[in-house]
Amino acid sequence: MTARQLVKDWPSIKVKAQTVPWAKHIVEQFKPATDWWVAHYEDDPARVAGWGHHYFCDKCFAELVFDPVMPTEHKCSSCGELRSDEEVNDAWCYIYRSNVSSQMFNAAVLYHLYGDEDYLAFIRKVLAFYCDHYGTFKVRTPPGQEGMFSGTDLTDAVGVIWMLNGLELIKEHLSAEELDMYKQRFFLPEAAFLIEKVGCTPNIICWMKAAAGMIGLFFNERVWCERAAEGEYGIKKKLADGLLPEGIWYEGSFHYHFYCAEGMTYYLAFCKIYDYSFPQMEEGLLAMYRYPVRFSFPNGRFPSPNDGWPLLGFSNYAHQYEWMRNVYDEAPFRYALAQCYTDREEQAMKDAMSTNSGGVPRLLFGRDWRLEWERETTEDSPYPNTTAQLDKDIYFTMLKNDTAAVFMKYGFVLRGHSHADVMNIEIYLKDEIVSRDISNSGYGSDLFREWQRKTIAHNSIMVDGQNQPNRPRGELISFDEAGNRCRAAADEVYPGVRYIRDIQLLANGLQDVFEVETTAAADDAQHTFDWFFHCSGELQHRLPLTRAAQPGDADGYQLMQETAACEVNGDWEMSWVLPGKKVTLKMAGCPGTTVYVFKGYEHRMDWMRWGVMVRRSGISAQFAASYHFEISE
Repeated sequence: MTARQLVKDWPSIKVKAQTVPWAKHIVEQFKPATDWWVAHYEDDPARVAGWGHHYFCDKCFAELVFDPVMPTEHKCSSCGELRSDEEVNDAWCYIYRSNVSSQMFNAAVLYHLYGDEDYLAFIRKVLAFYCDHYGTFKVRTPPGQEGMFSGTDLTDAVGVIWMLNGLELIKEHLSAEELDMYKQRFFLPEAAFLIEKVGCTPNIICWMKAAAGMIGLFFNERVWCERAAEGEYGIKKKLADGLLPEGIWYEGSFHYHFYCAEGMTYYLAFCKIYDYSFPQMEEGLLAMYRYPVRFSFPNGRFPSPNDGWPLLGFSNYAHQYEWMRNVYDEAPFRYALAQCYTDREEQAMKDAMSTNSGGVPRLLFGRDWRLEWERETTEDSPYPNTTAQLDKDIYFTMLKNDTAAVFMKYGFVLRGHSHADVMNIEIYLKDEIVSRDISNSGYGSDLFREWQRKTIAHNSIMVDGQNQPNRPRGELISFDEAGNRCRAAADEVYPGVRYIRDIQLLANGLQDVFEVETTAAADDAQHTFDWFFHCSGELQHRLPLTRAAQPGDADGYQLMQETAACEVNGDWEMSWVLPGKKVTLKMAGCPGTTVYVFKGYEHRMDWMRWGVMVRRSGISAQFAASYHFEISE
């Protein structure tokens, strides 16, 4: 097979880039940036590369604005404050070198579109820099994550993959001498590093081994493919351990599910180009890309359990679906791509120059997926899936009807990347997720450590004012697909404490009964149970609330804002009003109940929403709630 098969028809792509509005927009979006890098790229081997998760404001924890000509001064995207210290300067170098790798791929594409030799000169300049200084670069990252040139081992792998994707497009324009230099002085030493590096997070291992395998295929050194596949840290073992039976990656996060799949997706494309058989990876990837179609909300967004990034949906992974569909043209992949390019996403792309538009892969492999999907969809089509879903291996359930959907996570497979939020629910109504898991922002922020990962930021229960300490596996008690109902439990959420949650989605609302039982036979001590619910919208209620102190001084209570409270023994209700919709929470009364309302942070400190905390005491507790949904035009 020839290298040109990665992109089969450059003349058609040129026509598309000149005549199709979305394709023209993609070129208009990435070409100026790539041209800037081609004209201004200058790296310095004395720079120290660090950890990208430090590239956040140390005042409000919003992302900083990366400026490739400002290595020591960094402006906050939200509050405008400047940050300049060693940690953030190192993160800047990490981002600089990561950008360079992807720009090499973009430059290869632009060379085919315009024939400008400057694009090839840029690629040669970058590779010469790495060849000349490989083995001398300094990095400063969290222990165990050190890479060889970009900062971390992960970004080394990502950078190598994008370099190879670019080189694959221009291979015939490079001399045998050039290719041999790149091979001997950069890529083979990097392959050895990536293969030998062990003990990393599993999704990172998959990236590193995929990069090493791609080096093996590109340079016809297939021993690296074998080493990438086999052994305790090989791709086969990682997929056997981490890919659950129905196709979800075991870290329990849609972000890490896609992130784990991404590096192997590019490797699979190389396997097809170079006629290399790797059925375990191929079958695993097919399952991984089919899976999210089942658990997406009707607007194409995903739930956000555990670590990841908030407000993600198909459009965030359009580039991956374009790449995967180019290898396997399947209905679920076409459906996913149709969800990527909705009218709203297209408008966002035009208004904000969104990067979540499929980007260059859409230019290379994409078509007008919405129109194609409308033509092929029939009444018998299984997409979109409108029935209740259950995956008992990852402890996920999603209830669905025509206007609403409810997602619940009722257990954990492993602790890594988990949040303390067993039995957390998310609610979708009409066209948006009104009560969402905020997921997290940068791992280096106090907001992440003190709020986003804590029980208090989720729709769950805390016992005795303490964060949930354990990550128990879940127990499915019953699941009624036709009745849109699920009842699940988890033992030892706290020592000797069992949770049971029963949710049923109705035509205009949700029934929700959440029970906490003290299971230790000798434990007759009184406990404090705090039930939480967070929702977007303006708060409405008739409760006699008065300003109150925060109901705790640690585990997130200290971050509750505008706290007010009152005693309520009988039934009560409150509403959250959003444009075109309203959510009304009603809760059955119980003597000794205290209701708190407060503002809580979302994934950044300048975004807040109203939450309610219901406090009760006893040996056990039951919180019987219902949510009534109102939709207006």
